[in-house]
Amino acid sequence: MKNLTTILKTTVSVAALIFGASFASADSLDSDSAVVSLSVGQYASLTQLDDFVLSLSSGADGDASSMYDGSDEFRVESNCAVNISMSGEDLSNGSGSSISTDYFLDGAESIQTDAGVHNALHTVSAEATLGNISSQEAGGYSANITITVSAI
Repeated sequence: MKNLTTILKTTVSVAALIFGASFASADSLDSDSAVVSLSVGQYASLTQLDDFVLSLSSGADGDASSMYDGSDEFRVESNCAVNISMSGEDLSNGSGSSISTDYFLDGAESIQTDAGVHNALHTVSAEATLGNISSQEAGGYSANITITVSAI
């Protein structure tokens, strides 16, 4: 009986070694590979644009040809090349009087960024020039501006 137990133990041990070895040295029957990808859409963000006030820069307040100017900084962040443009109206008092106003982005009419990503502060500025003394009423004036960021 002792011999039978020894033989049985040996047989089980040899079978376990053979069975384990066959898994350890098993050849791959098949394999495949794939490419994982995605496409990132063009995107831009314009932040930090606030209202701003024009201050007298030359002449006397209210006098003919007096000039007023002011500016504000804003940030444009994009993941592609963009064109930054703006539109704005002449300053108006809401009752018919207006003041000729020019607007600039970094001192130009528009901005085109280089290819690739962009993250920078820019400046929007405005210059208003009074006409003759009697060309505009005294009082407060305002205008809306719109800055647009578009992909190139």
